[in-house]
This record gives sequence, C-alpha cells and structure tokens, in this order.
Amino acid sequence: MAKRGHGWLLAIGALVALGVGCGGGNGGGDDGGTGSDATTMRDGSTGDLCAVDNGGCDALTTCTATGGTVTCGACPSGYTGSGRDGCTDVDECAADPAPCSEGVECTNTPGGFTCGDCPEGYVDDGAGGCADIDECATDNGGCAQTCTNSDGDFECSCGDGYTLNADGLACDDIDECATDNGGCDELVTCTNTTGSRECGMCPLGYDDEMDDGTSCVDVDECAADPGPCSDLVACTNTAGGFTCGDCPMGYVDDGMGGCNDIDECLVDNGNCDELVSCTNTDGSRTCGDCPSGYSGDGETGCTNVDECATDNGGCAQTC
Repeated sequence: MAKRGHGWLLAIGALVALGVGCGGGNGGGDDGGTGSDATTMRDGSTGDLCAVDNGGCDALTTCTATGGTVTCGACPSGYTGSGRDGCTDVDECAADPAPCSEGVECTNTPGGFTCGDCPEGYVDDGAGGCADIDECATDNGGCAQTCTNSDGDFECSCGDGYTLNADGLACDDIDECATDNGGCDELVTCTNTTGSRECGMCPLGYDDEMDDGTSCVDVDECAADPGPCSDLVACTNTAGGFTCGDCPMGYVDDGMGGCNDIDECLVDNGNCDELVSCTNTDGSRTCGDCPSGYSGDGETGCTNVDECATDNGGCAQTC
C-alpha cells in the first residue's frame, strides 16, 4: 500500500486556500502509530486538520486533531507500518511455517489470510490445520464387521466365513444381490445380509410403490398444481425430475423454476436517450418523451432543435 504521509500538506493547503493563515508546528511519527504533525492558526484557533485527506494519516487508521496537533492511530491487525507513514498488508502465507496445514493452499487477503479445504478424510481443526477423521467412530465407518481407521482413510474387514463385498463395506455369505439385483428395483441399492437382502430407498423424484424398494415409479412433478416452473415457461417431466423452459425476453431464471423481471432501466438507462426517463415494466421498459427544445423520441434519441434556423427564432436581430 502506498504511503499517505504527504496528505497533511494537502490539509494545510486547503485551509490556506480558504484565506485562513496558519503557523507551523512540530512533526514526527513512529511504528506505534502515535506520530503527529501540528498546524496552529495564527489567531490562536486550530483548523480541523483531519477534514482533508484524513489529516495525512493512512486511510486504514484514525485521525485525531487536538489543540492544533494531528495524531494518527495505529495500523490495524494484519498490517505493518504506522498511521503516519502508511500501513502495508502482511503476507501471512509467506511465513515459515505457513499458518495453514501442509498441502492446503494459503491465500493472503487484506489484513488476513484464508486456508483452502482439507483433503478428503480430514477436517478443518479451526486453527489452519487438518485433523484426521476417524470414520470408524461414526456408524463403524459403514463396515459390517471390523473397521480400521488410517491416516485420511479407513478399511473394512471381515472375520472367518465371510468375504468383503465389492462395496468395501459388507461381509457376504450368500449374496442374493448378485442375481437380478436381489429383486430390488434397478434404481436402488441391494445390500446383502445374513440369509436375506435389503433394498435401498427409491431416489428423489420416484415413489416407492411397494414401500420396500422393489418398485420405484417416476413422479410427474409437472402435474402438480401449482407446478414447479413459472407460468411463463413450459414444464417438462424427466426421469426422476423435471426441466423448466427458458424464461422469455425481459426475464431471468431465478434458479428455482421461476422467472424474475429484468429491470432494463438499471443498465445504460434501458437504452433510452439520456435526456428522458426510463420506466421498467414487466418483461420490458418504456422511454419518456424528449424534453422541450428537442425533437425525436426517447426511444431513438432526442435532437436539439435549432430555433434560430426558423424565422431567426423570432428575434429582431441576432438569434
């Protein structure tokens, strides 16, 4: 950040330009941000030295004018320097060691820093580091029998008489799921259990017709009243979901199936002439009339009328 130490000269100059005479004072500063430059008025009064360019103090600090003396506050946390000489951002990511965990990206920000996401299998410890997640501590890691945690990962294993399923979690005896998905609907997961099997839940957008995962029927969301899409667009049912058509001109998709009106007047006065008003309407906008002394319309443009070109503007001599 550039130094702002010359700003007190601008403050004094502004007071002189107003015809107020000022005498010189003492100056100085240190890294604590307590340095000051003083200007006292010749008639004994003191001008508001902080009123112009923050009294020469850095924009990130406070300026206090007392008895003709300017005092600059200290730079905020995450910055070096002084309020008088200028505050410079500290690049915390350049430190050795860096504040973030090894392998995690550190990004410097004004007055601070941010750490990137921890890799899979780890969780942010709140202090810039990444701690291993013990997957086995929650629901046995999804393992049917033994779960063994490792650094950033975990592993399931089975005892005698079982083999580890292809999903890496279950221990199989007779795998009913190996044939015709165990009678479960093709959209759901079949999980082998001892002497039986379990069907998973039907995915979102499907109705579990038999309440057991054996028959998942697509839900026609477009048949609902009201439907999920705006009345301005078409709703098309798809397998497990739906799609909404494009919003018409003058509207923008709100990301949830609706269409929001675009206020065209917010950009370049809605392409209306700069001399006229722009009024937003649903899906469009209207331009006002050209003001007196102009021809044309607000839509295509307003042109100044040369009154002198017609009958000398009614003037007796020079128009």
